[in-house]
Amino acid sequence: MQLASMQSLAGSFPCMFAPTQNRGGRASTSRQCAQAFQQKDCRDMVNVPKQVEVEGSVIVTFRGAEGSEVAVECPKDTYILDAGLDAGLELPFTCRGGICGACVGKITSGSVDQTDVADLEFTVSEEEQAEGMALLCMARPLEDCTVETQSDWGYSLGVGEWKGATGHILGRNIDPLMADEPTEEAAKQ
Repeated sequence: MQLASMQSLAGSFPCMFAPTQNRGGRASTSRQCAQAFQQKDCRDMVNVPKQVEVEGSVIVTFRGAEGSEVAVECPKDTYILDAGLDAGLELPFTCRGGICGACVGKITSGSVDQTDVADLEFTVSEEEQAEGMALLCMARPLEDCTVETQSDWGYSLGVGEWKGATGHILGRNIDPLMADEPTEEAAKQ
């Protein structure tokens, strides 16, 4: 990709090019992405979110890497990704329109409504849907559910096997590229 194209993308999608750190030194791009995309979501242009008036809320349990598990109260009229981000979880996403597959998770219990995605099979095949794969950016919970998260940004939909809950939903420690003093990990290399 040429530099001009990358600069154009960086202007449109600042979260893709500007990782930050949250407290504790963990990588934190999801919150910045959420703020950047609040004004202009792909889903508002491609798959039009339906205004649903469903009362009540359910518990969505997010499972991540190293046995991490976080239960979040999610109103039934809210997308699962939005509820997770609002709760401070680190979840991958890009388009928020049901197209890219970066936000895919596996529903291991409960059920979700993905009818806001005009052509769900464009991203998630019928077989993958039957296995529980869901686009969290456009999926609303119908009942209490459990979601295995991933951190592979789309895990190669249609190509690879699901590796289980690999998402670092609580963030993770990172070593800065230009540290003043090398960390123990960097010194070993």
